[in-house]
Amino acid sequence: MKILNSRRWAKSGAEAYFFAVFGVFVAFCIRFSLHGFLQANIPMTFFILNTIVIALFYGYVPSILTIVLSVPLAFFFFVPPFDSFDVPTPQDGFVFASYILIALIAVGIVEWLQRERYKADLTSRVSNSNFQLLSEASSAIKRAKNQIS
Repeated sequence: MKILNSRRWAKSGAEAYFFAVFGVFVAFCIRFSLHGFLQANIPMTFFILNTIVIALFYGYVPSILTIVLSVPLAFFFFVPPFDSFDVPTPQDGFVFASYILIALIAVGIVEWLQRERYKADLTSRVSNSNFQLLSEASSAIKRAKNQIS
């Protein structure tokens, strides 16, 4: 059976984008509170965790928004020299590229798994509905046979 609307698994609307932006804010607050301890290490880790959680509950579009918001925040506040948009070193560029790639791969995998789960759920519902219809048709045929006999 071919299920064409598996993209519809995620909640849509303003709620998804609100929680995406709120999640970026929370990730930023956590990372900022640990900045004295972490310094320039793992600038995007909390942001990626937020991106994965948003992808899990709201789909890939709000999670892409979290990546778009997170990269400039992390670059500005958590990459030396702090609080500036100076030209990144090649190492900083590699770190950010790898973080973005990891986030995109994680979002893609989560989206694929959620779509497959939704397809399985829809297939199960259709199967149950077909079984119900067949059961009703079978009992109607039995009743008709009994009335004829």
